[in-house]
Amino acid sequence: MRPLFYSEKEAKTHNIGWQRIGDQIKYYRNNQGQEGRHYFSLTWTFQFPHNKDTCYFAHCYPYTYTNLQEYLSTINHDSVRSKFCKIRVLCHTIARNMVYVLTITTPLKNTDSRKRKAVILTARVHPGETNSSWIMKGFLDYILGDSSDAQLLRDTFIFKVVPMLNPDGVIVGNYRCSLAGRDLNRNYTSLLKESFPSVWYTRNMIHR
Repeated sequence: MRPLFYSEKEAKTHNIGWQRIGDQIKYYRNNQGQEGRHYFSLTWTFQFPHNKDTCYFAHCYPYTYTNLQEYLSTINHDSVRSKFCKIRVLCHTIARNMVYVLTITTPLKNTDSRKRKAVILTARVHPGETNSSWIMKGFLDYILGDSSDAQLLRDTFIFKVVPMLNPDGVIVGNYRCSLAGRDLNRNYTSLLKESFPSVWYTRNMIHR
């Protein structure tokens, strides 16, 4: 849980990206705030390596919407993986960003797909939880790989994957909420398609 640090000068001169830093790291409950609620503080000490540098801190390795789009583009342009991984747009968000859905399975020789059960995976419903995107990338690297186990899984199941449920929140830097200011993880039963399009369309896909 050590904070992550990125220095533009370190990246330019030594090709060093995000790195764990900090000493005397403490996370503790501080004084009582309004209405009797407690607030929490995260503190650490750190000495910046350069003067006149631009630096960033993060609690987990970042994974952006652009990272996802670039990753999906490499799959699309791969002559092998694109045969068993079809990338479509599930819906558009409030800000008109695309929510992608991947269908991963060995192409069927006939039209009867009912013998294969579906496995549905989603990630990044909370924008600040970037670790879920890295886990999803690891899963996709594996299931789209050339191992015999991955081949068997693709032969046996149809995988429906929504790698980023909340791209609006990711883009604007929210920690938990969508652009509507709501936690999508608490709105899977909502009928408000316009307010929560990604979870509405994901739920619809599961029903289908």
